Amino acid sequence: MNDKISKLMKRCGLGEVTEEITPVSGGLMHRMYKVQTSSGIYAVKCLNPEIMKRPTARENYAVAEALEARLEEARIPMVAAMTIKGRKMQELDGEFFYIFRWQKGKITDANAVTAEQCRKAGELLGKIHAIDSKTTEKDEPERSEIDFAKYARMAQEAGSPVAELLSESKELLAAAQKRLNEAREALPAIVSICDDDMDPKNVMWFRGKPYVIDLECLAYGNPVGAFVDLALQWSGMVNGAYRKENLVAFYEGYRSAYDNGFLAYDALYGIAYTWVEWLEYNIRRALGIEGSGEDERQLGEWEVRNTVARIKALGEVEGEICGTLRELRVREMEGVFDKAIALMRAVEDTTAYAEKECGGNVAGLNSSADDSAAEKAKVTRTDSFTAAKARATRAVKKLRRELQETIGKLEAYYESPLWKADFAADEEGRFPVGMKRGVLSEDGVYDLLEEYAELDEE
Repeated sequence: MNDKISKLMKRCGLGEVTEEITPVSGGLMHRMYKVQTSSGIYAVKCLNPEIMKRPTARENYAVAEALEARLEEARIPMVAAMTIKGRKMQELDGEFFYIFRWQKGKITDANAVTAEQCRKAGELLGKIHAIDSKTTEKDEPERSEIDFAKYARMAQEAGSPVAELLSESKELLAAAQKRLNEAREALPAIVSICDDDMDPKNVMWFRGKPYVIDLECLAYGNPVGAFVDLALQWSGMVNGAYRKENLVAFYEGYRSAYDNGFLAYDALYGIAYTWVEWLEYNIRRALGIEGSGEDERQLGEWEVRNTVARIKALGEVEGEICGTLRELRVREMEGVFDKAIALMRAVEDTTAYAEKECGGNVAGLNSSADDSAAEKAKVTRTDSFTAAKARATRAVKKLRRELQETIGKLEAYYESPLWKADFAADEEGRFPVGMKRGVLSEDGVYDLLEEYAELDEE
């Protein structure tokens, strides 16, 4: 492979290789190498030949490349593949490559991801989703229909080391797949640019700033489903060590950058079980159906064990995580409730001030003496009064628009089944003692909406 990479670099005009080519760890599907040439330091990704044999592989990569360019335009911090001779993907002797400029930094170990990193990663994901987000028609969701019982039999017949694990996990995997399909059916009809592979291993950190790497999975998809899956991975479910503070930080960072109006994230926990599809791929690797060579087979076996353990762990913490997502929703809507009250008072105070001040100016104008000096002063005061009145009018209109938007969010929540479910959860004592939740009072939101209706009629 080293000779081939050397040939590739020279053909791409990047110079002669000057140091030993070294493999870079971390990839599960492709191979990555660090390459130093006379022109600089690069990372070269050798795409998995088996993946490239798939009928849709080239088309999928072309879509990802186009979307990568959109992210570059939006100044998303990332490590993008270099465009050389008009192409990102390079082909040499029947194999395919991407070349990247070497990015300084490191990938944080999954066991050491901090809440602050989660907040920044969540915000970054939100910015990606916000680039081209739009509602769409509700389509029949893609269903996962994996026959795990069949794979268990195949593994048994092949004498595979994962045969026993698959056999004893059949019911667990069938239940997980059922939950996944139910969650996909409940997804809102929203699409945006998604990077479903933006887990901790695919974000490089340099001087505290995140850079997304491995962007080959870019595609239009459902941002809500992508968020649920990635939020759980960043909160520790990649390695079975869930940390609430990381989930909270990722959620808050994401929502600060992208608000699509959806709030029922706890009802979509089943999205987390998308791991069953990754499991199927690795079962096929372990059985020699996908991939080639002993290394591929062993990697498949390792990932089968790892993924089954992850699916089991997801089930064990479901209640705790859904409770946290419900708590985050109520905290967020409590903020909307407080903002609506503050804006209501601001509209009232600004309106009253404008009426008082502008009214006084009008009275003052009528008492001006009728001489040349007084006439000049009157014109000046008239101009001043007109400008003040215009400023006051603009201020009131701006506040009213913001209030209308905020009331709309609050009203949508109050009239939805979510509010009723959260109210019931509050009655059952499911929220932390001392947590501020006036938005769940029976009269608080209703009275505010009534007050707004009266204000809107004025």
